[in-house]
Amino acid sequence: MVDGYNLLHALKKLPDGLPEDFGRARARVVELISHLCKREGVKARIFFDGTPGELGTGDLAYPRVKVIFCGPEREAADHAVRDYAENAGQPRNITVVSSDQEVVKACKLAGTKTLSSQAMAKKLDAAMPATSEPTGPEKPIRGAIGKLEQEMLDEIGDFEEFKRKLGG
Repeated sequence: MVDGYNLLHALKKLPDGLPEDFGRARARVVELISHLCKREGVKARIFFDGTPGELGTGDLAYPRVKVIFCGPEREAADHAVRDYAENAGQPRNITVVSSDQEVVKACKLAGTKTLSSQAMAKKLDAAMPATSEPTGPEKPIRGAIGKLEQEMLDEIGDFEEFKRKLGG
């Protein structure tokens, strides 16, 4: 679980931080967490205060990441992270990323592991190539899809060849 804006502010302090545009910076945070989750074979929930504002379809839709907006109240994400940790079935399997001491204390009491936003920012910075803009959601790759999709691909074969057969 990630306190989204807490991590965003920690990443902005790094030399190659985040884009200046707030929306792009938020999308870059989600993208970086998605890449880390893919590499480590885990999933994440990112909690943001506020509402999503103006988003295009798929702006924050990345594999292995669920983005949750917690409403307009200040510190709403802090409360949501604590509530999630306190009500988790197996809190010892959860790592909470936040530098808010109240959140960290409550989550530790609930049994989760914790990691500061600064430590996560350094981990992301060291592991990820720099980009100026989010690359967008990943596209499915052959072999990493469900049985039905694989059967469809096997039936139509190469997509370019399929389009040529249809005259497109």
